[in-house]
Amino acid sequence: MTAEASTTVHAGGAAPAEAPGGSRLARAFSGGLTWLAAVASLAFFATAQYCRSVYVDTYFDLYTGRYVAEHGIPQRNALTAMAHGKPWIDQQWLAQLIYYRVWQLGGYAAVTILSIALVSAGLAVLGALMLRRGVAPLSMCAWSLAALAVSYGYATPRAQSFGYLFVPLVLLLVLNDHDRRWPRALTWLSIPLLVVWANVHGSVLLGAGLVGLHATCRAVAALRCRDFPSLAAYLLLGACAAASVFCTPYGLQIVHYYRSLIGNPELSAAGTEWTPPNPASADAWAFFAVVIAVALAVIVAWRRGARPQAEVAIFGAVTLGVALLAFRNTPWFGFAGCLLAADVLAGRSAPRELAASFRRGIAAALAALAVVAAIGLERTPVRQYEAWIPRRAIEVAAGIAARNPRLVVLSDQWSAVGLLWLEPSMAGRVAFDIRTEQYSQAQLAAIFDFMGAKGSHWQRFLPGYDLVVVSRWQHPRLASAMTRLAGWRVVYTDTHGVVLERVG
Repeated sequence: MTAEASTTVHAGGAAPAEAPGGSRLARAFSGGLTWLAAVASLAFFATAQYCRSVYVDTYFDLYTGRYVAEHGIPQRNALTAMAHGKPWIDQQWLAQLIYYRVWQLGGYAAVTILSIALVSAGLAVLGALMLRRGVAPLSMCAWSLAALAVSYGYATPRAQSFGYLFVPLVLLLVLNDHDRRWPRALTWLSIPLLVVWANVHGSVLLGAGLVGLHATCRAVAALRCRDFPSLAAYLLLGACAAASVFCTPYGLQIVHYYRSLIGNPELSAAGTEWTPPNPASADAWAFFAVVIAVALAVIVAWRRGARPQAEVAIFGAVTLGVALLAFRNTPWFGFAGCLLAADVLAGRSAPRELAASFRRGIAAALAALAVVAAIGLERTPVRQYEAWIPRRAIEVAAGIAARNPRLVVLSDQWSAVGLLWLEPSMAGRVAFDIRTEQYSQAQLAAIFDFMGAKGSHWQRFLPGYDLVVVSRWQHPRLASAMTRLAGWRVVYTDTHGVVLERVG
């Protein structure tokens, strides 16, 4: 690819800018730093509004992080009864350890603030990448906030929060050398980033895929030009990206972990986050709205003669494909899709610059809101963070179990993670938790039938258990069904949960 051609693609079809235009771009980027701070601050404030209660994945990360801190990286399941002794591939061990250490320093508030900071920093990196590619600051703000909208209400404290930072970082690193013969030094930094990512969250598969796609595109270009040294360099980059996925304490065994989750029919059928996004669900409306907006942006730009950079278009298509496979993947399209839209519309005309004092005022006001949100999180009482689990029911069940060391507690997933986090002595004495990869398809079907109290055989899960804890808020149908079930008596009940014991 020639320098002229690469400039045309990069600018979305616009002619290369002259010196005055370059100066204008530099001024826009300088002013854009203020807008980056504004975007990050607004993202922090917005995300903080729904993170004042700890969610099921957060509890899991905390008690697993505690296990890693006390026993080292796990190899066998020692926390639940159904899968006790089975191989445990804890792919997220590093993120869990980080969260637990942060909790030790500052409690739930520190964990929540760290998670929100990762999300906000990721949007700032995305915005910086847009500015670097010539997107106007106001357009950058709009598309960055569109990316936030895709995951709004979903970016809760958990290991996935690290992916919100790592995905745009990888995009920034690999798109930095699209017009170079050799990979830049910064591009090679994507490899150690992927190695860390491989021990933090499973979205590393997407990150490695993005680096691999970039290396493939550049290798094909080098092959066409018969530039064999460049071809070798990019083939090495792609090979390192593929190998990084296995740079975990589990090596090639990590493949089993991914195979047990990706495309699992029981997880999709149960209506979990592994289910494809549904246009009828309000949770997915923002995703589909952004899909439409990105498609319209590409169409409008195409009719104007602009063409997207091939790699950016491929990244957008790939992330859209994985998003349509599972709702949990929609945030990644938010990053790549909004980058594609902003990039293809960039360079059409010089944007009107707002007064510096106005920009700074907006940024300062939003930064103040972010500080207020952080202070509010720090002052939020523990009982508010633990509002989604049946705290008192868990204490009652743990007290009963303490009097009978052989008793195993059957509970829904919310009560299970609460038991394992709040009552460390219950390790190995809870039937199951949220690690769905630990169970067979038949066991998963039985678990989901039990928690939903659905079907005529949901009770088949009860034999062998004499104590049950159910969250009324999360599984009201199961709580109601259990209280009417013959052979069981209510030991404790409140508006949050119920504890039942087998009669006799």
